[in-house]
Amino acid sequence: MGDSGSSPRVSAVVTAHTRTTFLSAAVQSALESGADEVVVVRNFAGPIPGCEGQYRDVQCAAPETNEKQARGLEASTGEVVGFLDDDDLWEPSKVAHLRTLFGGRPELVYYNHGHRPVDESGHPVIARHRELAGKDPGAFPAWDGQDFETFVHRIWPGNNSSTVVRKAWAVEWLPAFRQAGWTADMFWLVAALLSRRPMEIGAEPLTLLRLHQQNMSQTRGAAPEEFRRRHQETSERFARSTAVLAQLAAQRAGPSASVTRYLAQRAEGYRFFACLEAGAQPRRSALRALRRGPGLADRGVWGTAMVALVTPAGARRLLFRSSLRRWALG
Repeated sequence: MGDSGSSPRVSAVVTAHTRTTFLSAAVQSALESGADEVVVVRNFAGPIPGCEGQYRDVQCAAPETNEKQARGLEASTGEVVGFLDDDDLWEPSKVAHLRTLFGGRPELVYYNHGHRPVDESGHPVIARHRELAGKDPGAFPAWDGQDFETFVHRIWPGNNSSTVVRKAWAVEWLPAFRQAGWTADMFWLVAALLSRRPMEIGAEPLTLLRLHQQNMSQTRGAAPEEFRRRHQETSERFARSTAVLAQLAAQRAGPSASVTRYLAQRAEGYRFFACLEAGAQPRRSALRALRRGPGLADRGVWGTAMVALVTPAGARRLLFRSSLRRWALG
């Protein structure tokens, strides 16, 4: 089927790395939603219980989220590709919604929609972290297209499992996508904005976002040392990736554009967290974060940096305790 005025084929790209606990449920949810094909990109072999013969396997040893998504995108045959992390779930109505949305708007290249948090057992929970709460995707039509920081923090739902792209457009961005390595959800958003192509943000909760102790980027370690290790690793990844995005934005939109300034400041904030957790010149990195980072716009970076100037050890303890509060579930 073609895109213009018809119902496009929808591919689900499920990305997995080492974890197997929830993979079967993720694949089954894409199948039950009506995906025309399911492509599973993973670094391990073996059958996926209950899904035999209903998916295509793509082996990928690389740990980077972006590389896994890129492999799946290249292997997919659908005009529209939705991504799904190995521990999340698609709602039964998702694919039908995508066919209607992308079929009715052949110029649309990017869509990100709402989601509902669930726990390990799949039961609904209340998540207090600002990445998951306090956003209003319904405000997207009123966004002026200029204040990127407000858009990210107050409107954009975010998350890989809520990201959908038109393949013909997305493959053009794969070289830069692979260079970024991580933060795939942010990359596709920035790419759509820099392309100046039609995009859509929807409030429809079409994904169940599973929150548990082994989430890839949600640093809810069981103990302070485990938290520090995971937070350092995640911060290093995001610092590199966001810096690549900032450079890309500077080239396409200019160094003074809101999206460029936000990404550059975020990269500096992530770099500070990585240096602090690693004990690598924490006071110097704190000063750099205060001067070049988001400043008062991000109270977490600003407050932690101020404490780190006096006591880096105290700042690390503060990060751990504040993470426990932010990721607490109701």
